[in-house]
Amino acid sequence: MRMNAPLLLMAVAVLLSACTERIDLELNDDGNRRIVVDGWFTDKEEQHEVKLTYTTSYFANQPAPPVEGALLSISDGETTINLQEEVPGIYRTPVLAGEPGKTYTLTIEHEGEVFTASSFMRDSAPIDSLHVRVLDPEEEFGVPFDPYYSVRIWTQESPGLGDCYMWRTFVNGEALRDTLREVSFTNDNLFDGVYVADTEVDFLEIDKDASFGDTVRIEQFNIGQEAYDIFIGIMNETEWNGGLFDAPPANVETNVSNGGLGYFGAASVQIAETVIEE
Repeated sequence: MRMNAPLLLMAVAVLLSACTERIDLELNDDGNRRIVVDGWFTDKEEQHEVKLTYTTSYFANQPAPPVEGALLSISDGETTINLQEEVPGIYRTPVLAGEPGKTYTLTIEHEGEVFTASSFMRDSAPIDSLHVRVLDPEEEFGVPFDPYYSVRIWTQESPGLGDCYMWRTFVNGEALRDTLREVSFTNDNLFDGVYVADTEVDFLEIDKDASFGDTVRIEQFNIGQEAYDIFIGIMNETEWNGGLFDAPPANVETNVSNGGLGYFGAASVQIAETVIEE
């Protein structure tokens, strides 16, 4: 028996209404905001910075509010370093350097609560050489893209899995990348213990990011497996989502205790510089 059009439309409407359920999402607000930690402690002789912010409402169209008036310290189990709040939500150490092979613990005291985060500082193999050259994708790979400056390194990767790397690029002393989606990072699963030669770790747009005669500096962080996994989780929930086969959204991992979010890491850093030549 064939159903006529009016009855068919009524049946579809009933089915659709039967499948509709109101879901009230508990979006973040001031009543359940949480502390977010963003900071690194390295073996560079410098002030090290930890940034503290609060989570904000899903619909907020403004920067995350800073966490002010907290007490912060970093300890290796023997020595404790106190941080000072120099800008609202920005806490810095005195000028000093960490030591590879030690575990550093960040402690945050704020409004009667204590948050901690620990990270082991792995040593980082030195960069033997750094070179920046013009690369023409169409000429080398047959891909129709504009030429760019290819930033390439030579380094001996340390034997033993678990070394994970992040590279930050500076041009004439100014940081070129300042967000996770812009920096390069990888684990050592495919090149554990081998000599890494003439490998691209970043690229620069000619006459926009850099020009002939500019000084390019690369900082190579050994961030370790925990940071790498957290970074991958962040990217999967932000920049790398939106596809048909994405997994359901999930909370990103953190090494901050007591319900805190974000990451505090310790890393050894190796630095190399070069001047762009014609």
